[in-house]
Amino acid sequence: MLTRRAAIAGLAGSCVSVAASAQGGAGNGARVMTAMAGASLAGGARAPKLLGYDGIVPGPVLRGKQAEELRLRLVNQLAHPTTVHWHGIRLPNPMDGVPSLTQAAVAPGESYDYRFRAPDAGTFWYHAQSAEHLDHGLYGALIIEEQQALAIDRELILMLSVAPEMAATRQQDTILVNGVVQPDIAVERGERLRLRLVNATGARGFALQLEGHAVWGIAIDGEPCEPFLVRESRLGLGPGSRIDVCVDATLRAGATASLLEGVREQRQVARLVYGSGERPVRRSEPAALARNPLPARIDLKTALRADLTLTRADAIAQAPIFTAARGRPVSLALRNPSGQPHVVHVHGHHFRLLDRLDDGWKPYWLDSLVVGNDIERIAFVADNPGKWLIEYRMLESAETGAVWFAVT
Repeated sequence: MLTRRAAIAGLAGSCVSVAASAQGGAGNGARVMTAMAGASLAGGARAPKLLGYDGIVPGPVLRGKQAEELRLRLVNQLAHPTTVHWHGIRLPNPMDGVPSLTQAAVAPGESYDYRFRAPDAGTFWYHAQSAEHLDHGLYGALIIEEQQALAIDRELILMLSVAPEMAATRQQDTILVNGVVQPDIAVERGERLRLRLVNATGARGFALQLEGHAVWGIAIDGEPCEPFLVRESRLGLGPGSRIDVCVDATLRAGATASLLEGVREQRQVARLVYGSGERPVRRSEPAALARNPLPARIDLKTALRADLTLTRADAIAQAPIFTAARGRPVSLALRNPSGQPHVVHVHGHHFRLLDRLDDGWKPYWLDSLVVGNDIERIAFVADNPGKWLIEYRMLESAETGAVWFAVT
């Protein structure tokens, strides 16, 4: 386990080294990233069963500008085939990273070039499409920067995960933040911080609370929303989900504030540690982020209506559960008869969660959703051609399922 002082240095240093290494690349201008076994958690010793991109967990922070082309060459040094899924990115179908549906899996010793332009700015992440590979450490943050920067002093990426051996169990797990157990995060009084929170698990939800600070939500699952004051500074973060928040550092020099996890029984997973510096404290509401190019409305009256029952599926079916013409609205009912919550992730699209009593929708976009025992309805515009996966997984379990739909 890292010391608190080392954890602070490690978090800061990783940002510098990632920015520097991203300038290098393959002959075609792509950044080279290697999937390999024997990786290490941030600052720790290598573990034979731990998988990582470039030998570290989390993998390197990848950054790009909205609408600019990203190029990455995946080199597979694993003993098994693998692919990369770009979670939440509305990218061209051949780049989505789903074996047997959008591309052939990358065999051991082989490589594959991913190239795409991200239409949306926001907080996203990348991971192996294989749930087992994800659970063992193949994940990292993907940040698509806005054309116009938000008025903040600093941003912090906080990737929450669990120790790989506990990723699909119900036992008391060890929560990691950027690969570290209970790191200290250095802040200065008067700073306005943007926290990019990422749930980098396939089947574990987090109930978070930041002590002593007002927390303003500004984006959910990578998509901007109207800034809102988070009640009691509590945040729910389902598997695969992200939330961006603004926090003003208002405590005195030398103070600490815990980031807690849990509902009835809370435990500290990280701390903000105030240094000796000080600047004037801002208490104004943060400005809204510029909207991404998503439809202002969805015409539910003309929507294609479909149903999906969340049952275990060992292989992707040969036929789509529905086919929609490009631009057609879709209303999808998600039914969960299992008695256990499932997380559902829709590839290539963002959706609205529909209200249960009428045809209104929640004022935010999602790409992942936890479905309990009730039926949840979602809606989106099928505006991205291709074969798109809808994957689902029982919480705190290795049990998974997947279907797909086609946009013609």
